[in-house]
Amino acid sequence: MKVGIVGDATRGVAWEGHLRPHSIVRQVDLTPSLNDLDSVDACLILDESEHNLDILLEGIHKGFNCFFIAKPPTNIPKLEKIHRAAKEAGVIVQFAHWPTLAPATQWMMDKMARPGFIHIEKEVNKNQLIDVEHEFRHLWIDELGLCLKWIDSGIHHIEAKQIALNENHPIVIHLFLRFDSGASASVCVYTGASENKHKRIISTKNEILECNVPSQIIKFGRLNESNRLYFEKQVFDPATSAEKAALLFLKSIQLNRESAYSSYDALRLATHIYKVEQRLKQFS
Repeated sequence: MKVGIVGDATRGVAWEGHLRPHSIVRQVDLTPSLNDLDSVDACLILDESEHNLDILLEGIHKGFNCFFIAKPPTNIPKLEKIHRAAKEAGVIVQFAHWPTLAPATQWMMDKMARPGFIHIEKEVNKNQLIDVEHEFRHLWIDELGLCLKWIDSGIHHIEAKQIALNENHPIVIHLFLRFDSGASASVCVYTGASENKHKRIISTKNEILECNVPSQIIKFGRLNESNRLYFEKQVFDPATSAEKAALLFLKSIQLNRESAYSSYDALRLATHIYKVEQRLKQFS
């Protein structure tokens, strides 16, 4: 495969390193602009600018399979255009939603396709956030995106409550989602902690998963013949996330199947971000 990387040169070199281990990659071209790319099998777009969705749309119109590596976008009209354009052009689009693309999550999703329960707790050191309002928002958006992707059902009820000290310093948020399938998900983010902690608990009626997110250590629990709970342990290397995400994208192109986090997933997340924020305004 011939792969083009568009965007910042420093990040581009890093991503070239993530691509090189894969035998299906025969050539990597780094360029600051889409206009400099001719024909490629895959295109990585590294862009955090306010026009990055326009660049993605341009890449789709050129017929490129695109891996969009940026924060989760929230512009619903542009995402609708991108989703339609990708379908019409018959190209693969993958968004860099890291909670979903992480190797530990991919393993858990294979083990447990449709959980009935997700609970996520994230505690962040009080000195870690610089642009508090902006960064706080992305903390819960990431977790919301994972819940939507994994449970993969319509939502018929959302509860959301956020506390901001002095009305401008968000410190804690709690989300509760009830899905049409009967599943539920809860997310709690707290940014006044003394140390970072991040845990996800996922369950069906027969099995339970517990994931320590920073270490990517998973405990997989079931009842044994004596009706006692026992756990198996799986460990994944967080440092391989980008390399594995690139491989997921390339495999999607090779097999002509939907990507691990598609334009539909990105659009669904943006739509529910809007719904959550409308809910938050009701109780602010």
